Amino acid sequence: MIAGERLEAPAPRSASPGGPRGARGRRGGARSAGSDALGLLLGALPAVALTELLLIRTFYRVGIYIPKQGPFRTVYGVLTAVGSFALNLSSVLVLVALALLAARAWRSGRLGPAVALGAVAAIGVIVALAGVRELGPVARLAFVLAAIAVVHPSLGRGDPVHRLAVLAVAAVLVVSQTAGLAADAGFLAPGRPRPLGPVGPQLAAEALAVLAAFLLLASAARSSRLGVRAALLGLVPALALLAAWWVNGAITGILVIWTAGLRLYLPIPVYVLALWAFATAAAAWYPKQRWRAAGLVLLLVAGVTLGNTYQQALALVGLALLTEGAAAGEPSPAR
Repeated sequence: MIAGERLEAPAPRSASPGGPRGARGRRGGARSAGSDALGLLLGALPAVALTELLLIRTFYRVGIYIPKQGPFRTVYGVLTAVGSFALNLSSVLVLVALALLAARAWRSGRLGPAVALGAVAAIGVIVALAGVRELGPVARLAFVLAAIAVVHPSLGRGDPVHRLAVLAVAAVLVVSQTAGLAADAGFLAPGRPRPLGPVGPQLAAEALAVLAAFLLLASAARSSRLGVRAALLGLVPALALLAAWWVNGAITGILVIWTAGLRLYLPIPVYVLALWAFATAAAAWYPKQRWRAAGLVLLLVAGVTLGNTYQQALALVGLALLTEGAAAGEPSPAR
């Protein structure tokens, strides 16, 4: 954007600190400051979002059915207050992250991803402020286009197994929005016949999510050393899911629907293995490819159904991190 033009003759370069070299320096400084801000934000976002998942979508909902007496009442109040704060903070951070990624893509000359990411961020703000349900189909369509714009630049480079894993993750997100669009059609046009209901796409997205977990593990095995430590860390959430299912499968199923949006219609060992593969991939990537690991955390928190713009934004930022910021025109979204 050009703010104005200088009509007088240009001064010699050595006599003007604001000449071309100075301008380049200022632009470089602004870009470096933007990268630092984006790096700090993306470093904090996974931890804040995971805190919200554990304390609000899990602990708070479980605690509703537990008598709140004695010390537990105090603990419950404190932890739910922390979780509520984490939810609000994560909602703000993820929209700022989308805006910064859009700005970086714009500076890199990638107008398509810049507009798509910016549109999702803007719609997220509008929906949050207005609370208009009719904007649901618009938000879903904008999210699908943004997911395609984020993935497309990464398809021509890198390991083919990782590209396949990224495509599988993107397919989960797109198919899940097909289910949402079918539900929106029933709201916008009640009484009209709907040839495609929401259940079929939800089941397909869930199966694709299981497949994507194993592809992510295969990608991590090719790009990083899995090792015993990563495999053991991956066992922690997998065994927790198996134990919860063994104690009370009905309540566990409800919690999984609330947190991850999965119906668990496949045999439970399939989900245990998929969760182990997913967590092991994140643990293997964390030492040297932390943005990929952070992306997996955000995708886990976002879930599969993506029923609101907050979850859509988390999934989109997670997908951008998994592709190492290819849509922004640089190898990684922050250094």
